[in-house]
Amino acid sequence: MPGARLYAVLDCAVDPALHTHAERLAPEASACLFEGRLHPKVLAVSPYVVELSPSDPLTRDWREKGWGQAWGMLIASSAPLMTVRRRLRHFTQAKLPDGAGPVLFRFWDPRVFRVYMPLLEADQVAAWFKDIDAYIVEAEDGRSALRFSAPNGALTVETLKQPWPQAA
Repeated sequence: MPGARLYAVLDCAVDPALHTHAERLAPEASACLFEGRLHPKVLAVSPYVVELSPSDPLTRDWREKGWGQAWGMLIASSAPLMTVRRRLRHFTQAKLPDGAGPVLFRFWDPRVFRVYMPLLEADQVAAWFKDIDAYIVEAEDGRSALRFSAPNGALTVETLKQPWPQAA
C-alpha cells in the first residue's frame, strides 16, 4: 500500500456533524456517493466519500470520538477520489434474496460491511477491490478494527488493535 491515500465513506445519517465536515472540504476532497440533483435534506443524510489527512479536524474527531460510533468506513487506495467514488457507486444497490429490489445497500455502515464481506463468493471479491487496496471498519467491540483486503484475489480479514493506519 505504499503511496495509498486514506479515504472515508462518511455516514452522514448517523451524525449531522459529518455532513458539515464533508461540505467544508474542498470539492476535490469530498463527493456525495449519490448522483443527481438531491434535495438538501437528502444530501444532509447521504454518504460522502472524502479524502482524509492527518491534520484535518475530521480525522482528529473520528479518532477521538467517532470510532465505535458507526461513522462509516476507511478505505486505502492509490486511486484519485473520483475513481474510488465511481467504484463504490457500483455497490449502492442490491437485490433481496427473494429477488425484490433494487434496494439501498448501506455497505458503508461498518455493522453491515463486517457481516457482508465474509459472505462474498470468490468471484465477487475482485469487484470490491478494483482500485481499492483495503477497507477498514470498526470491529464489533468498537475499539479495534477489521481490515479487509484481497492481495492475491482471495479475501483476507485482519484484526487491527490500532484502527487508524500510520498514514493518518
